[in-house]
Amino acid sequence: MLKQNFTDVARQGYIERIFAKTQTSNATIRVVDNLVQKGPIQGCDDRNTLRWRMAPNRFGAPGRLDGQSEFVPFGRIMFFPANIPYQTRKFGQAEQNRMVIFTFENELDNMMSSLLDSWSAKHLNRCLDIRCGRIDVSMNRLSHEIMHPGFASEILLEGVLTSVAVDVVRYFKDEGLADEDLPKTRARGLSPVHMKIITDFIMSAREGCPTAAQLAAVCGMNPSSFRQRFKQTTGKSLHAYVEEVRLNRAKAFLTDSELSMKEIAYELGFTHQATFSSSFRRVVGLSPSEYRLAHWN
Repeated sequence: MLKQNFTDVARQGYIERIFAKTQTSNATIRVVDNLVQKGPIQGCDDRNTLRWRMAPNRFGAPGRLDGQSEFVPFGRIMFFPANIPYQTRKFGQAEQNRMVIFTFENELDNMMSSLLDSWSAKHLNRCLDIRCGRIDVSMNRLSHEIMHPGFASEILLEGVLTSVAVDVVRYFKDEGLADEDLPKTRARGLSPVHMKIITDFIMSAREGCPTAAQLAAVCGMNPSSFRQRFKQTTGKSLHAYVEEVRLNRAKAFLTDSELSMKEIAYELGFTHQATFSSSFRRVVGLSPSEYRLAHWN
């Protein structure tokens, strides 16, 4: 059941203002405003915790886990493993951000702890900026359900939370695979792990259409080699593939969420709603509103 209590909790370096909270059998979910002071943030969660930032786009300081030497920028989706301390650099000024925080408990927490039993430096660095479109879509749906619960809300939350937990585990398990450990169906082509990284990066992009340079960088390749291997693997141009992924995500938002057209355009990385609408109509033959009306679940 959703409870609104507007409780302030003092943390190290910030105040967590809880204005909505709900409990399921496997997670505690809080919607909070974090009021960050001028200084570093420190903490350590006793359970596996997933944070999804609703606003703003960026944090004012990078962070690290478990005393790693490198500070990395925070993304929109962040995973904090149980009992691993975290900290940030100093914030240049006070700021505020809004988050949905999922603290996993019972079966889901046990599953994640048992499957994610060792953390390399590479995995720890990837915790603070998870680029996974499936998780992002699920978090959108969860946040809407939390704020606007409907029929059988708890059942829906449990199902989506389980899906999110599995996707988090898969994200780290897949990231741990090296190319030499994977079957090569095409010499010089991209591995299944690379294709998953590419697709997830496209799905989570919110600042315009991803470039070949950006996608090559997340795969650890130079742009020229990346383009050749991508074409060989998919048989498509990068532009066509990006458009296909964004279109499929747009369809999911239109049929499985109540986001406005402006919000969907933002989630897909379009600068303007009109650009999204014209692109969607060009490919599908219907406007986004017409498609939603025809396919609403």
